[in-house]
Amino acid sequence: MIKAKTTIAAKLEEPASAEFGEMKRAIRKNTLGQSVDTICGRVKGKKPSGEGTGDRPFLYLVTEDEAYVVDGPANSAAASAYRNICSS
Repeated sequence: MIKAKTTIAAKLEEPASAEFGEMKRAIRKNTLGQSVDTICGRVKGKKPSGEGTGDRPFLYLVTEDEAYVVDGPANSAAASAYRNICSS
């Protein structure tokens, strides 16, 4: 979980401002039906201006040490990955 938090925080504009909520680790299936060790959750942060970013969903792939923070349109790669893996 610590590695996940570090990797996810690094994706934010202000990594030190990261606040995590509801993190759940589980083996889930990816779009190819393969089992994947993942952590799904939510993160809040701040912009350099000090304005909050709001509560955003994230997906962390444990084996690959890759993080996806959903902060764009609903059809973005991060949003699709989160929806496909965390919502199942």
